[in-house]
Amino acid sequence: MLVVVLTAISMLIYFIKAPSSNTHWALGHGQLSSVSIDGDNVEIKHYRDIDWAKLEQIPSDSIQTRKQLEQQGYRTHKFLLSDIKSLKVAVSHFSAISQIAHLFIFFELKDKTVIGVSVEARRELGEEYSLTGGLTARFEVIYLLASHNDLVGLRQLKGEDIYIYPIKIKQKEAQALFKVVAQRTNKLQKNPELYHLFFKNCTTEIVDLVNQLSDQKYSRFVQYFAPGDAGKALYDLGMIDIQAKSFKEVQQRALYRP
Repeated sequence: MLVVVLTAISMLIYFIKAPSSNTHWALGHGQLSSVSIDGDNVEIKHYRDIDWAKLEQIPSDSIQTRKQLEQQGYRTHKFLLSDIKSLKVAVSHFSAISQIAHLFIFFELKDKTVIGVSVEARRELGEEYSLTGGLTARFEVIYLLASHNDLVGLRQLKGEDIYIYPIKIKQKEAQALFKVVAQRTNKLQKNPELYHLFFKNCTTEIVDLVNQLSDQKYSRFVQYFAPGDAGKALYDLGMIDIQAKSFKEVQQRALYRP
């Protein structure tokens, strides 16, 4: 009963509070990506490629220097939509509770370049992510289009275990998914929305986009409440492109080792 009441209060706050795009944002959340697709030509503005290891060497009180390095990490990235050939799903565990994790995806191009997409809680300067904040509409949603080195490098610095699962998907399907991601990214740039720990998080956003293109029935429990179990859910659906006798073996092979 208590859980139901708390969830109801959380949703009430979510629907009452208004999102904002005009504030001072935390490092890495300062710019919103946008995507333009003209035929086969793709252009991403504010594509994030921050050297987090270098940034971490700068003292935390050197705010201006850190902001300058952050700004240098944003650039315009161009490629051909037809060059997208495959998809990978990354699950990064940042908690001792295995069900709690961050999920993001990688589109791999023919030249092995990777376009990462990470849906996150957009934090203000000096603000830390918290489960309480995720329940009380403290954050906005941000779609980060970024490099592999940026997304994985940041989570390596935090000591997280990262599992990267190659997905069974046709090339045209991966390209179609990117177009849906682009549409959602552009929509949020113009009309910000609030983040919610359960109902609008890294996993629900990605699954909702995939559901526009697929009939696969992804576990709603995992989608809303247990993103850390995403790998097992994908394995049960037969979507992971790794030949193995068990999910444990798949997970061991998917563990990212630089």
